Amino acid sequence: MTSNPLDQVRAWVLDVDGCLMRTAKAGGAGGEAMPGAAELVTFLHGRGDRVLVCTNASQQPPRVYAEHLRGHGIDVPDEDFVTAGSAAADYLSIHHPRARVLAVGGAGITEPLEAGGHTLADPAHGEPADVVLVGADDSYTSAQLNAAALAVDAGAPLYTTVDVPWFHGGIQKSLVVSGAIAHAIGWAAGATPTVLGKPSPALGEALMHRIGASSSAGTVPQAEAVAVVGDAIVETQLARSMGAVSVLVLTGSTTPEKLAQRTGPDVPDLALPGVGDLYTLLVSQSTTVS
Repeated sequence: MTSNPLDQVRAWVLDVDGCLMRTAKAGGAGGEAMPGAAELVTFLHGRGDRVLVCTNASQQPPRVYAEHLRGHGIDVPDEDFVTAGSAAADYLSIHHPRARVLAVGGAGITEPLEAGGHTLADPAHGEPADVVLVGADDSYTSAQLNAAALAVDAGAPLYTTVDVPWFHGGIQKSLVVSGAIAHAIGWAAGATPTVLGKPSPALGEALMHRIGASSSAGTVPQAEAVAVVGDAIVETQLARSMGAVSVLVLTGSTTPEKLAQRTGPDVPDLALPGVGDLYTLLVSQSTTVS
């Protein structure tokens, strides 16, 4: 790592809640853009950098979240928005090809799964499932939970999009219900859910391959050429799992007091008050170089 950790960075993974958006709901819903968020994304696109926006939200498909951000001036194409749900679908396509998936959640996981060619098990008809995936939804039926617990009890792997207990979007915290549901299913069936969202290595692998697939050479970039920007410890941990640069912004779950308590690999490579400050820093560096 150079003295300036951003010197070599030309690919970015940007968090949404508490980073690009200030909100009380996952995926930026109902919130407002952070100062400098739109300018940052526009600047990065303008100099030819690869930009992915990544959220642990999984209640809606990526296209819905991307459209919401565009409505706030943050120019993110549908294909460059990654949710924990779409990343989970990518993971299952690689590691469980042609598996029948019992989806415990809403369109945020069912749509990416179907787009990836997966067959969805119907819990109401007792269809067998090879894999169980839990994502976000407004409500869960007893038929879903029972079918999921039975499938896991019979040996199906149990995956969840997220297993952190709390959601932070820069306004207040709220319970991550999908994580609670996944652990309830695991508790009943004697299994521990495997997380496929932040900060899992599974997500890091999917992000690096997505960045590489879009490059002119079609190869995965060097880790130090990638930066993960977010407000929470999960983004720092995700960066570490990828070998990427970690940039922390203090507009969400991490306060200066909490930052001071971090040690070892949980300390980011760079900490800034917000994404507006990151934009200002990059512009000043670009001006200096030119």
